[in-house]
Amino acid sequence: ELAHCGGRGDFGLDVKELRALCSPCPQLQVEDEGSDFFVLLAGRPQSFVDVYSPEDLFPESLWRDAAAYFGGSLARKCKELPGGRYACAQTLMHCRLHFLVGYTLGQVCHIVQLMISSKKILGYSNGMLVPYGRSQSRVKDERARRQQASSAEGGSSEHPVATWVMLRQCVEELIRDVRTGGEPISLSSIKRLFQTRFRLELSETALGYAKVSELLQDARMSDFVRVELRAHGYVLLPVAVAMPALAQPAEQPPMRSSLSLADCFKEDESQAQGEPSALHRRAGLIAPLSLDEIEAPAAASGRSAAEPSA
Repeated sequence: ELAHCGGRGDFGLDVKELRALCSPCPQLQVEDEGSDFFVLLAGRPQSFVDVYSPEDLFPESLWRDAAAYFGGSLARKCKELPGGRYACAQTLMHCRLHFLVGYTLGQVCHIVQLMISSKKILGYSNGMLVPYGRSQSRVKDERARRQQASSAEGGSSEHPVATWVMLRQCVEELIRDVRTGGEPISLSSIKRLFQTRFRLELSETALGYAKVSELLQDARMSDFVRVELRAHGYVLLPVAVAMPALAQPAEQPPMRSSLSLADCFKEDESQAQGEPSALHRRAGLIAPLSLDEIEAPAAASGRSAAEPSA
């Protein structure tokens, strides 16, 4: 972009060369992300805007003004916008639209994403972004509401359109390959896989969805498959198998020790054989109570046990 702005034209740079240039620079921090990498400015806070976030933090007035700009009389005059969020955001900022004044490029990227995904202000047509009213996105939404396949996926196709039962069976087979060491399945290639491997047409609109990514996140699929956003787009992955919880042992009643008078006044057979009695084993060595031992001190002092002391 800097070369283009400087009048030097566009030029390509190999990814490996780019990494080799960035890695030794102390002002840059290179981080790996799977098979890809990204570069950060060292020592700067990472205050990035998540352009994929569905959370709307913008005022309602922005959406009213945007809808009026793209949906009114200007919609018929509006030229096509670049299909990428970043390029589209740059174009809109260059137009100096009043409802985008004061927002950063990252925020405008998020605004473009929300205008496409939830606000239905912009839509796609032949890879470009146009006002939603004349986009192919609007046509797909209407077909999804009617659960109708497109002409290319319906009667003009040589393959039957997949039902919910077929969809689940085929995706389960694809996910088995991933579980056994295969690569995650790119959502951009899943329709081609259905055609070449299963001889079926996968039509998201016939199943009630305008996007394949939303179709595969339906509750009827979520028990075994999940959709994840990676650096190069959405991929299909198996749901992690939860380990069964270990059974907790039943709570045992507290142990109680019973003590009988027989333990105190009667020697059992084990004590007669020189082994400690049950009482000794449970409560330590406790001398047995004997009347002879009580009377012995009194006899030794010259008094009888019945004689009162002075």
